[in-house]
Amino acid sequence: MTKQKMAFIHQPLTDTHHQPFPRPHIEAFETPLRIQLAFRYLQENGVLEGMKVTKANRAKLEDALLVHSPYLVHTVEIMSDLGSGYLGESSYASPDLLRSALHALGGAIEAAKSVAEGKTSHSFALVRPPGHHATTSTSMGLCYFNNIAVASRSIMGRNDMDRISILDIDNHYGNGTAEIFYADPNVQYISLHEYDYENFGVGHFDEIGHGEGRGTNINIPLVESTHDVSYQSAVKRIAIPALESFKPDIIGISAGFDAHYADPVGNMDVDSRTYWYIGDQIEKVVNSLGIRGSFWILEGGYSPFALGPSIGASLDGLQGKKIPKLEDQIDREEHEMLIESNNEIIEKVLETISPYF
Repeated sequence: MTKQKMAFIHQPLTDTHHQPFPRPHIEAFETPLRIQLAFRYLQENGVLEGMKVTKANRAKLEDALLVHSPYLVHTVEIMSDLGSGYLGESSYASPDLLRSALHALGGAIEAAKSVAEGKTSHSFALVRPPGHHATTSTSMGLCYFNNIAVASRSIMGRNDMDRISILDIDNHYGNGTAEIFYADPNVQYISLHEYDYENFGVGHFDEIGHGEGRGTNINIPLVESTHDVSYQSAVKRIAIPALESFKPDIIGISAGFDAHYADPVGNMDVDSRTYWYIGDQIEKVVNSLGIRGSFWILEGGYSPFALGPSIGASLDGLQGKKIPKLEDQIDREEHEMLIESNNEIIEKVLETISPYF
């Protein structure tokens, strides 16, 4: 069997879950349109050429129980049957919620298995709703089931997959994934996210895991309006060395693209060049460690016009292609104070986690 470089899994267009709010409510930006336009962009620009492209299969409710409590799984099912209702902060039900959530979960599991079973070197699941805010027992933050956590758990202990690293590049802290694996020594969670230092919340760099999992939770909380130079520095100085130190068998990426400067939900200032850089660095660390590969699962990214180019740049980086020249790569002011602040944060993160490398 010839191993393919990339597998791409997308969601059926019949999934119509959306939350009952108009803009500018944050919930209004997480709609089917975001992945429909992204998929069209990738098709029309030849990004998917040479890849194995398939539609996501629907997961079973039992799959969600790999990381979630029966209460959470049952309430998502009930509220979807009712067709409306409040499940958690910024997480409301619709008549198509369960169908969409199970397709997203199924796509994530397929992406993880295709790499774990040696069928492809990398995979990308273009699915929604996102998942990284969903905790063991609570749906929240537009998320109902934690797609990457379930996908990771589904392959652990099989095909020599004993240690998994998850790199979360979403603009927002993946509190759900962190909570699920906070004491697990076999799952490394690295989150690169926007952080409000005036109003402290979860996602601080002092959150490093518990018990046997101490040192496996690594937070890189950057300041608002951070641009490409600091993102790339954080990846180069913290994320890649942490992956190399942990030596996982496979890498999962919580692939959020809402740190893009055009995103209506995030407050960061990066463009597609940073997403290409992250893909390029993941490909290099996979090769240097000689591990199975990486699986990417869509999280945020709410500008339907920036999402496609950002994903495409990531996929180019993963495949060893040169950085593409895209229209979003415009010159923007680089504020020295922001760079200095982020350099100080990077130093504090390194000081905090260095005993565990």
